[in-house]
Amino acid sequence: MSEDLRKHPRNPSTALLRVRTSVSCVAYTVSLRDVSLDGAYIRTVHLPAKGELINFEILDEYGLRLAVGQGKVVRVVSIGDGPGLGFAVQFDEELEMAMLDFLTTSQEEEVA
Repeated sequence: MSEDLRKHPRNPSTALLRVRTSVSCVAYTVSLRDVSLDGAYIRTVHLPAKGELINFEILDEYGLRLAVGQGKVVRVVSIGDGPGLGFAVQFDEELEMAMLDFLTTSQEEEVA
């Protein structure tokens, strides 16, 4: 997805999500690479199909669920492609600004 097609800027993040896709019958935990109000890039070796609908939970540093949501896989990156193994998801509903701040703050705290 080219940068000019995005409605909102992406922010670096290493926050954790628990996702449910057709790849596995159980939820699995992944880390973000970046996030915006309406989407994210998820680092994982478990790649769902483009167009697949997924469910996700945003987790705090202890693995406790803070929020839940759904989204559609809009890009899948396999080995040798672009920004590293993973997939991009477009959220069904935009994140609240406070949740976006939490997700990007976790990145800033790791760097500090």
